[in-house]
Formats: sequence, structure tokens, C-alpha cells
Amino acid sequence: MPWRVYWFGDADPETGRQQKYVKSFRHSREAREFQTNKQADLNRGEARDRPEDVMLGRLLDEFWEARVANLSYVSREGYKNTMEQLRECFGEARPLSRIDRRHAETFMATRKRRDGRSGDLSSWSRARHLMHCRAIFGAAVEWGYLAQNPYAPSKSRGGSPLRIQPKSRPWQHIIPDEFAWFLAEVPTARRRAAYWLMYGCGLRAGEVYNLTIDKIDLENRKVFIENREATDDVPSFTVKGDRQSHESKERTVPIPGAAIHDLTEAVKGAFKAGGFVALTPERYAAVRRNWGLCRAGRGWAGHSHRPWQNRDMMNNVLRDTKRYMRMARIDVTAPLTLHTFR
Repeated sequence: MPWRVYWFGDADPETGRQQKYVKSFRHSREAREFQTNKQADLNRGEARDRPEDVMLGRLLDEFWEARVANLSYVSREGYKNTMEQLRECFGEARPLSRIDRRHAETFMATRKRRDGRSGDLSSWSRARHLMHCRAIFGAAVEWGYLAQNPYAPSKSRGGSPLRIQPKSRPWQHIIPDEFAWFLAEVPTARRRAAYWLMYGCGLRAGEVYNLTIDKIDLENRKVFIENREATDDVPSFTVKGDRQSHESKERTVPIPGAAIHDLTEAVKGAFKAGGFVALTPERYAAVRRNWGLCRAGRGWAGHSHRPWQNRDMMNNVLRDTKRYMRMARIDVTAPLTLHTFR
């Protein structure tokens, strides 16, 4: 016979009646623990009545409007993927009260690759799904739709799908001597200046290739990373994750003295590239052409239409970087990306 815990909701202001609630447990220990916790919640003044039974589709729509719509394109695509899979798994009309811990674990355990390639879904991708689900259902708790987040971190020591640690990967570290060897193989001051801005100033590649000469103060050795509004000729630039962390805000960064020579030469040549320090005149022309197609709602450079991203200013930069690394005879022992230079 199950153990039951009863409690009453708040009195209806019109009828004076109180809704009676009950929760059943298989073991007396679980019932007593719930009773103790419930009484503590009521003593703190928390709501006596159960949260409104909201459907999953409504939660996802409200979460998108409130917390996703203003994120970057990449972040929106990540949330969109997770939300589509939640809808497929549970259905739009599933009440949130009918998504518990067991359902959350089942959802996480059954995620598969969707890119057509063989193999299991990576731990990184699983962790992203879990992060999104925790944020979505955490908002449901904040908004009073749920009492608990079914995707909250697991306290169990077992192999719960809610206990995911993305696998760390080795990182390529470039020491100053190697950077000097690397620069010796880079043929142009413009490209050397771009690497200096990443290695010496810590700028992201997208920030470097969106940088214009009016944001560089050579006399005081400073570079200003600021958002830029779009025009008919050039796309907008948005500092990654703006207003989300200290690193991501608009900022002023000092320029190391060793970078001044190459940066000065790059600034001189930037007048032929619309003022963009890291772009060639040819690449600047391609950017203008691609931006025109993007504004017209058409695809460009082999892409289907999508919002413009900071990295769309670049072309084959990583390919050239790997070639310079080979020419400099630098031993690459880990995956090499442009982020390596930061």
C-alpha cells in the first residue's frame, strides 16, 4: 500500500474552499522526506498550490522570445536544434508536469547524430543539449511553471545521462620564439599585423578581420573593439556575446610595441580596402558583393541564405595559417585553429 502525503492549497477568495493535494510514495522514508521538505517550503511562504500546467510548446515559444531571440546566430541555431528535438520527443502538447527526471534522462540518453555521419554523438554535443535543456526548464521554474528542474545536475553516483563531462582536447601552445619563426614565413605586413592582433592583443579572428583604421590609435598603442552598424556597403559587426561577460564587452586593448611596424604598414594599405586593416582590396570587393547578396535574401559563396556572421569577412585564413606553420617547421601536436593565437 503506497504512502501518501496530503496538503491543502490556498483558500479560493470567492468560495473559501481549499484544493486538497496528494502525492504517493512507495516507501515511508521517501514520504517523510517529502513531508519535511514540503513543510519547510510552506513555512518559507512558497505557494501552496501546484504550478499552472503549462504545455511544452508554450514554454519553448516563451523561452525563445525572452532569452534566445537576441543571442548570436550560432547560439540561436544551437537552441533551435535542441528545441526541435524536445518537440519531437515529447510533443508540443505535453504538460510540463509530465516531464520528470526519468523523461529527462531518457531524452539525453537517446540523442543521436543528425549530420549523416557514422559514430556516436560527441560528448560536447551532448553537453550542449544538456546546457540548453537546463536553461529552458530552469526558466520554467523561475516563471512558476514547475516546482523543480528535471534536468538539474544529478546527485547520483551512477551513470546518469545528466552527468556529462565534455572530453577535453589537447591545445597547441605557441611560444614567442615559435611565433617569431612563424611571422618570418608570412609574406605581407597586412597578414603579419592580423596575427599580431590575435597573438599580441588577444583579439578574436572575427574581431581582427572587422577592424578598421579608425579603431586603431598607433600613437598611444591602443585598439578599440566596438560594435559597428551595417550600411549598404559593409555588414555590421557585433562583439561576441556582448553584455554577457567582461571579456565579451566592447573594450580597449593595448598594442605591444613589437607589433607597431607591421600594423603601421597594414594601416597604410587599408585605404584601398575600405579602411579594413586585415582585408586585401580583392577580399573587400568580395565582402561587399556577398553582403549585397545577403541583404537581398540570397545565398553567397556557396552558402544558403543565413544572417551575416563576423567570420564571413575571412576567406581561407586557416588554410594559409597551416601552410605558414609547415614552412616555419613548427611541430603541431594538437588541433590548430585561429583561436590558438589568443
